[in-house]
Amino acid sequence: MPYVEDGPQGPQWVAKNGANFGLKNGVGPGGAAYVPGQNHRVDKMAETGMYEEGKQDIRRCSDPHLRIKDMDRDGVDAEVIYGILGAASRLNDREASNEMLRIYNDWLKEFCRHYPERQIGLACLPYGDIGETVKEIHRVAKMGIKGLELSCSWDMDPMWHPVWSHCGKPSKTCSCRCISTPSRRPRPGRARGFPAKPGGRPCSPASRRSRWASSTSSLR
Repeated sequence: MPYVEDGPQGPQWVAKNGANFGLKNGVGPGGAAYVPGQNHRVDKMAETGMYEEGKQDIRRCSDPHLRIKDMDRDGVDAEVIYGILGAASRLNDREASNEMLRIYNDWLKEFCRHYPERQIGLACLPYGDIGETVKEIHRVAKMGIKGLELSCSWDMDPMWHPVWSHCGKPSKTCSCRCISTPSRRPRPGRARGFPAKPGGRPCSPASRRSRWASSTSSLR
């Protein structure tokens, strides 16, 4: 499981298997160091003191009360909060990754309970094991989490059909976000990581995302 240790640029998230998740309270999902002038949007956040306060362990992104103040300042009525699928994939240990996602979902329930109409989190679903994914769909539905986030693979159809069918069984409406990640195993007749279109032509990343977004948008 990830833990924090001191690194050359400050406290960083690592795992015993050598995985690195970037700086604690760093920039973006990769936990990068803040470099002034590199990204205008990041510079605007830095002007509010976000990264300097992060060095003091003031976690404005992951504290619901501090986050709601930032939302008020930015004029944001409500937001959908995506999770840690990228970090789970970097752990490179399926069993540990899926347990990390379950721990995150438990944390997410607590985070969103303070401002449930304004901070809407998506539960991260385990991947690589359809049975575990289906179990987590039902578990987070009972917890009251309003949406789902799923990492896609090239073999989602028909392997993932049980997931689509179970998305409709909880009483709450579920929205799924599909993240395309290239596979490291090329298949005959396919470009690396992307499924073939009818007729054998490989999908582009953009068309693949569009196809799966369309296939999941009507799930209830």
